[in-house]
Amino acid sequence: MKEKKEAESFWNEVLQPKLKGYVRPFLIPLLVLFLFLFLPPLLVLAYYLQDRPAFDADSLLSMQATSFIYDKDGELITALHGEQNRIPVSIEEVPENLQKAILVAEDLRFHNHQGIDLRAILRAFFTNVQDGGFSQGASTITQQLAKNAILSPEKTIQRKIHEAFLAYQIERRYTKDEILEMYLNWIYFGHGAYGVQAAAQTYFNKDIRDINLAEAALLAGMPRRPSFYSPIHNAEAASDRRSTVLHLMIQNGLITQEEARMAASEPLPQQVHINSLQYPFPAYVDYVIEELTSRHGYTDSQVFRGGLHIYTAMDRRLQQKIEEVLSSEAFFPPNSSDQLVQAAMAVIEQESGLIRGLGGGRNYDGVRSFNRASQLKRQPGSAAKPIFVFAPAMEAGFHPNDILPDSPINFGGGYVPRNYDNTYRGHVTIRQAVAQSINVPAVYLFRHIGPTVGVDFARKTGLPMEGEEPYLSLALGGMTRGVSPLQMAGSYASMANGGIYNEPHAVTRIVDFQGREKPIVPDINRVLSEVAAYQMTDMLVTAVQSGTGTRAQMNRPVAGKTGTVELPPIAEFRNLRGNKDAWFVGYTPELTCAVWMGYDRTDRHNYLRQIYGGSYPAAMFREVLNSALQDRPVQAFARPAEVLHAAGDFIGRSASASTIPSDGASTASAENDSNSSTASTDSTASSSSSSDSYYPSSTSRYSNSSSTPPANGSTSSPTNKAPSSIDNSTSLSNEEAKKLAELWNNVPAVPDLGNDSGSPTKSSTSPPSTSKPTEPAPTTKAPTPSDFLNNTSNVEKKGTEGGLED
Repeated sequence: MKEKKEAESFWNEVLQPKLKGYVRPFLIPLLVLFLFLFLPPLLVLAYYLQDRPAFDADSLLSMQATSFIYDKDGELITALHGEQNRIPVSIEEVPENLQKAILVAEDLRFHNHQGIDLRAILRAFFTNVQDGGFSQGASTITQQLAKNAILSPEKTIQRKIHEAFLAYQIERRYTKDEILEMYLNWIYFGHGAYGVQAAAQTYFNKDIRDINLAEAALLAGMPRRPSFYSPIHNAEAASDRRSTVLHLMIQNGLITQEEARMAASEPLPQQVHINSLQYPFPAYVDYVIEELTSRHGYTDSQVFRGGLHIYTAMDRRLQQKIEEVLSSEAFFPPNSSDQLVQAAMAVIEQESGLIRGLGGGRNYDGVRSFNRASQLKRQPGSAAKPIFVFAPAMEAGFHPNDILPDSPINFGGGYVPRNYDNTYRGHVTIRQAVAQSINVPAVYLFRHIGPTVGVDFARKTGLPMEGEEPYLSLALGGMTRGVSPLQMAGSYASMANGGIYNEPHAVTRIVDFQGREKPIVPDINRVLSEVAAYQMTDMLVTAVQSGTGTRAQMNRPVAGKTGTVELPPIAEFRNLRGNKDAWFVGYTPELTCAVWMGYDRTDRHNYLRQIYGGSYPAAMFREVLNSALQDRPVQAFARPAEVLHAAGDFIGRSASASTIPSDGASTASAENDSNSSTASTDSTASSSSSSDSYYPSSTSRYSNSSSTPPANGSTSSPTNKAPSSIDNSTSLSNEEAKKLAELWNNVPAVPDLGNDSGSPTKSSTSPPSTSKPTEPAPTTKAPTPSDFLNNTSNVEKKGTEGGLED
């Protein structure tokens, strides 16, 4: 205790005062030295780090990566990439030789530092001082990753400080294998190849897992100066660099002398294998991109740079056939000017809604061109009648053999729609109206069921009805904005699929670069009863067998409808007779197809001359579907058990026929289903019906002797009178015949359906394509067939203008 006190006393009284005397003179100089030597670098470091980029782990994972599109069989269609062709792979897929080669070439002490290699920095500093330049770098693989993934490539002190800071952050967050994997997927190898997988495909046309030692050494030497060490542009430098890497691998005991000698003797690649921006099947691929961005929420950047694996429903053989047909002059009329007659088509598998093929047009060059299959907006003409009129009518309880008036009728505002041949048959079945594409009965029935009923049905089947008012013109396809072939095929597919609408879609699976799958859930809704859908199919079969669509006949059941849109009644087309658009939309029990034909810009010199939906479009339909189904067995349309062929309600019973009675016009002239003043025969039409009939046919109950068409040039107006003869051989009772005659005798020659009192509604008399009535027709309750039996006042309901085509 005494010794301890003595020691403390000695320190306090002797040593401490002496030390203070020695230290005090050096304190201020030491402080000044610290301020000048250490504080400025610390302040500089703090200055540069104050605006350092935030470390975002996702930015390392969201690298630009090439996406891939596959067909229905999982076969690759094409690769999509923006300015960076990158295909991420896992570290397990990278050969060990390449991993070792990269490490010896870029960062030998990779596994021994924490993102910053102080030893390498000092070595580089002294080397550069000796050389008098900056020949030696000291960036680690982690720093290079930070630079490539997060920072800009500029060479500044600030960027180097940020790089070191981010490298430390990365090392804290990820394992060494994860960092090396990200680096191998990020780095640039020249010729547009980012990452080792794209580099292997670009230089060797093989997968990364298949490269050998010589190829691994060549790739490992390139990241430092990709352009200079390109084996294509600078073979000597590339060969020397490869030898350097091999020598480093020998020094570090990674390979033997003999392995290095054999690798160094292998020839360098002589060409690169670069995916062109022009991809195969461009119309289909363009639509896939369109669907991904518009329906599934992907951006263009994600599609082209997101490393997606996109699986589609494309049938390669069918798609090839579509492109073959669109490139064949045999399926197009001769050109009358420098502008090509265009066409587009869409093929859907109705049971699933899968889009099996698309044709975007003639000479379609892809790379996001105007895709007529999905982006076209044209009026569909009479091809819209089944959607707006007849399918809703079947759903409301009508039957294909129910009777409709066919005579000049004023539906209000002076709107008196014409039939394509200026012929009026007095009365027709709904089946006959569909098959021969007769306008007046369609407008009459559309008005009777209520236009909004038809509009609602069209909307449910995928047609774009925004901004479309429920005018009577819709019965004849007079839409404001128009439709595309894909939309028409999707709408018809609901009838082909027993009344169930499957939203058309091309994409079936999407897997991102991390292996996560995005679910694809298309809309599926029942829009028609099974019976109503079959009734529509049955009538559309008649249209193909003996109506306006005979050129679509095949050696299997086919249902379909033609549509032709006349030139609009404007000054530019004065004294011209021709058409603007021609359609055929139809289906077999397996596939639904819509075909459009027309000019991109219709003018006085470019319009369809005697081209109708039943001519070239129907032939294209037949050619494509015949090819698509050639190896599949013939099957019939499934008929519901409740369907009875001989049903019908007009007056007691109605015709049970499925064939079209002769009315003085041949089936060839019937193919002209546009609204022209005189029937015109398409020389390409088939005048005979199919010999492969899958449906029973018989004679119509009612004859049409009073409906002989007027001679060409006749100025007399047809009148609507009772049939001059009624065929009673099919058990039409005297009471029924009397009631039928009374019905037609009570209808005026040109009845006015303006409103309930018989006066016209206030509406425009201009053509429907250029104006709309000021007041849309009010909706009436959808009637039942019995309304026709006991109520002739149906002739006097509200109407509106419309009708510009077949």
